[in-house]
Order: sequence, then C-alpha cells, then structure tokens
Amino acid sequence: MECSVAIQVLPMDAGSDEETIRVVDAVIAEIEKYDVNPYVGPFETAIEGDYDTCMEVLKRCQLVAAEAGCGQVMTYVKINYKPSGDVLSTERKVSKYHEGEK
Repeated sequence: MECSVAIQVLPMDAGSDEETIRVVDAVIAEIEKYDVNPYVGPFETAIEGDYDTCMEVLKRCQLVAAEAGCGQVMTYVKINYKPSGDVLSTERKVSKYHEGEK
C-alpha cells in the first residue's frame, strides 16, 4: 500500500441536510466499489491502496456528486504517498480507539 487519502466532499448547492446526506451517500457508495479499504468518518472518508486506484477514486467522487445533481462540489483532500510503499494504515492509526465497538 503506497497511498492513503482523506476525502471530504461538500455539495455546495444541496439546499438541505437531507440532500447533502443523499449526495454524500452516493459518493461513499462509489468509493465502496473499489478495493481501497474505506473508513467513513463524520467529516471525511479515508481510503488506502495503490496510488493509481486512489487517484481514480478521487476523480470519481467529483463526477458522482455531479451526477447526483450537484451544480458545485467542493472537495478537500489529504494525500499521503510513499512510492516505496507501506504508508501507515488507517487500522494502525485508529484501531486502538475503536476496540470493543459493535
């Protein structure tokens, strides 16, 4: 695993909380189609995998939000890329904080 990415997609013209959630849910559903170990949080979704796949997922996030009816999408991204591989995994970063959760 050479890449991890945190993605926050914000529909700028959603008009309501329900519409924002609908668009974000569509984006998350798209992310889940890829082998990127998604970790959905309250503000962003983290993915990890090979660089090309992560960049394709990032691209698709914009397109899916637009296809879901957004006229404007703001996306915030953090990318950790290590060409030699072995970036710190999401599980290693946060699992100790989620032990015992159901």
